[in-house]
Amino acid sequence: MTTHIDSASNPRIAAAVKAIASGEMMLLEGRRMIEEALDAGVPVDEVFLHRNPEQEKEAEEDFLRKVRGEGDSHATTSSARVTEVAARVLRKLSDLPSTRGVVAIAPPPHRTLTSLSALLPSKKSLSSSSLLFLLLDDVQDPANVGAILRSGEAFGAAGAVLTAGCAWPFSPRALRTSAGSAFRLPVAARVAAAEAVAWAHRYGIALAGAAAHGGTAPQALGGVRPLALVIGSEGHGISAEIAGSLDHRVTLPLAGRVDSLNAAVAAGVLLHILTRPPAPAR
Repeated sequence: MTTHIDSASNPRIAAAVKAIASGEMMLLEGRRMIEEALDAGVPVDEVFLHRNPEQEKEAEEDFLRKVRGEGDSHATTSSARVTEVAARVLRKLSDLPSTRGVVAIAPPPHRTLTSLSALLPSKKSLSSSSLLFLLLDDVQDPANVGAILRSGEAFGAAGAVLTAGCAWPFSPRALRTSAGSAFRLPVAARVAAAEAVAWAHRYGIALAGAAAHGGTAPQALGGVRPLALVIGSEGHGISAEIAGSLDHRVTLPLAGRVDSLNAAVAAGVLLHILTRPPAPAR
């Protein structure tokens, strides 16, 4: 059953805004992001829809059937509630103009370090990129967090661990830049730094920290597996607690007067190098 809300101060809208701000719920902005979440098995709780008479009616109905879990074996089995809202209500939930009249809320995926450990494949595939993890240490810009998760999925990382000082990976801004990767790449968030180090040591995962200067070339670590690439804070780098436990430091050679790269750019370049297949022997 579809209900309708006209007031931006409606208690249900206020509750949704509060749940998004606290991280209890994710805000999914636009049809594409909602469908990405559904395809990844995320159970969408409620869809807020501002009907546009210019939109194709058949496409809208197909979308609504999918969010309700009707007749689509690929969609999540849980049925989302659909609420029609006025345009001002939609603006209360999202400031993104390109939502095209629809947003949704859903509980964020919950992963633990234990569940990430189960992703470690057998030792027969030690050279595969699936034995590569990301460890984000106090990366505070949500756009950087989202972009790094996107690169992680693109280059075949097994999962990501985020320390407690990191931006919330399921915030609206982080989700926009992850482009759906945050739904598909297993992410254990709000992990204490000491706990992350202990986890890596327990499972024999080498820690390789990105450093602006003094590290080895990333090519030298191409065969080191299992491996966690550590990306530190934009302003302060890797925290002392994790820096003291690093097995390796990796540095990208930079030209000109550039001292360092943006955290997300550095992570993407390093992931590309670390997962690049070795050159064939001549």
